[in-house]
Amino acid sequence: PPPPPRRACCGDAASPADGSSMLSAMLDGSTDGEQALLLRKMAKRDTVTKLKALGELREALSAHGASWAAELMPHWVPHFVRLSGDGSWQVRESACAALGQLASLLGRQLAPHLRPLMAAWLCAKHDPHGGTAAAAAAAFGVAFPNPRKYADALLFCRDELARGLAERALSAPP
Repeated sequence: PPPPPRRACCGDAASPADGSSMLSAMLDGSTDGEQALLLRKMAKRDTVTKLKALGELREALSAHGASWAAELMPHWVPHFVRLSGDGSWQVRESACAALGQLASLLGRQLAPHLRPLMAAWLCAKHDPHGGTAAAAAAAFGVAFPNPRKYADALLFCRDELARGLAERALSAPP
């Protein structure tokens, strides 16, 4: 059977659906084998495979720590943007939980990746499924523990947010 239709998501136009980010990462040697395998699994169409890969990612983050997470982050961003708009609420929720774990490990190292993440992250924070919205809000709470940091992040990403939210408003409903 054909895969379920994808939900429209903020920032979708910038996310490679073909896994080109993962392929280029493998070719330039910037990811280790485990990271490349996880990214490849997350690029699959099958919901069960994506959920397993996201679970494995969370286990790997716990096992490897912040330096491994920092190496993964540039390649994770396009996958998160795509996964946060997946047709399955379980995939969206699990992707937001993984982002929260990454935010917890990386702290300020998350800053260079905020611009491409922010629109999809805010869309996830207002997801119609309560668990997904809660996971995205929890990740936000980890990344921005006080209102001042949250406001600073929104100002930092304002151009990307405007562009991403405009795309969302002009796209067909899911």
